[in-house]
Amino acid sequence: DIARREGLAPGLKPLPGGVALHIACHARAQNMGQKAADMLRLIPDPDLTVIERCSGHGGSWGVMKENFPVALKVGRPVARQAQSSGKTFVASECPLAGEHIVQGMARLDGETPRIEHATHPIELFARAYGL
Repeated sequence: DIARREGLAPGLKPLPGGVALHIACHARAQNMGQKAADMLRLIPDPDLTVIERCSGHGGSWGVMKENFPVALKVGRPVARQAQSSGKTFVASECPLAGEHIVQGMARLDGETPRIEHATHPIELFARAYGL
């Protein structure tokens, strides 16, 4: 809000439908704070749901065929939060985690997936600039 008032983020337009943002586990482990959330809050009228929980992918571990079912189970709470948020966009600071969350959303019982692809927060910022 201060950045917009002081003209530090001119030209930004709201993102219709809002964003469910996953904070990457490695960013939390490094105690970096919510940098992507801070950036997205520069967008006018931010409609942001922040999710701070493990997506379950665990790097290359979660994409291994034998581990994938467990990885989805670990990430199910994040997939549920993202799905129930009703936001237009699902984003993660980690591209692998983002796609894993969307895969989990597609496998929720009785739910119709709303989103086919996760977005990186910087892509959403570019979209808010009209790029």
